Amino acid sequence: MLLRPDPLLPGDGVGVFLPSSPAKEPYRSQGLQSLRAMGFRPMEVDGVLSASDFFARPPEQTLDDLQRFFFAPDIKALWAGRGGYGSNYLLPLLEKLVIRTPKIVIASSDVSYFLWHLLERRQMVVFYGPMVYGGLAQGACDRGQIMAAITANQPPLRFSGSVLCPGRARGTLGGGCLSNFVSLLGTRHLPALKNRILLLEDVNERPYRLDRMLWQCEQAGVFRRLRGLLLGEFPNCFQDDEEKTTFYGRWQEKLLRLGIPVLYDMPFGHARSAQVLPLGVKAEIDSEAVAHPLTCEIGVKW
Repeated sequence: MLLRPDPLLPGDGVGVFLPSSPAKEPYRSQGLQSLRAMGFRPMEVDGVLSASDFFARPPEQTLDDLQRFFFAPDIKALWAGRGGYGSNYLLPLLEKLVIRTPKIVIASSDVSYFLWHLLERRQMVVFYGPMVYGGLAQGACDRGQIMAAITANQPPLRFSGSVLCPGRARGTLGGGCLSNFVSLLGTRHLPALKNRILLLEDVNERPYRLDRMLWQCEQAGVFRRLRGLLLGEFPNCFQDDEEKTTFYGRWQEKLLRLGIPVLYDMPFGHARSAQVLPLGVKAEIDSEAVAHPLTCEIGVKW
């Protein structure tokens, strides 16, 4: 049984950390305002606008930021500011992180690396969702669904999507950004695959690049170990519907041989209206449930 954090309440403090690329205005200010509008008190790390490199800060400094937020009694959740590149450098350092009490951690994109460490090494339920200076700032999120997932004792979460390969399956949710996931193949940091329903999503990757990454997953035996597969919306990856149809037609033929259900156009990560998906909880795919083929448990404890 994985450790489950307490739900957020109005007025709770939220630590905004920045493990990848630097923040930019006006996204920083808009993101903080969005958090306040949701009823939370954001607390940022220092110097979020000061970096001139593609790293917001050295990984050792990010580790200190995370440790401070996990120790702070008034911080009830850690929410990533943005992705970009750089959180992979945290992985060799994270064993030093002391976590006495699980807290809600929300991130996506490049910060998938950190979520996977917490999920696999610390046995914590985590949340794959839009980030403060990203989806929250730009309004590219479903705020009502986010609030339901992290603050309220709601019935099981239900998600829409399209069926690529039909079927039913139960398993534990995992996964995240496709390019990050592929970069861990062959390393000790690869997330668990057995009995998993795996999410893979990304943005701004041309179809040949998506094909190459999925091919690598196929050749590495990833798909053969899964209970089910979830594919994201992949925005800005296809130039038109015809290109998208051709791409999915090719992969449908490959994936049907596995005998597992596959859903696509799932509203997670880089999505037009991103929702929060708890990772580490039980979920079920039922391709015959047309409106909401994916159902999962709430990821916070009550």
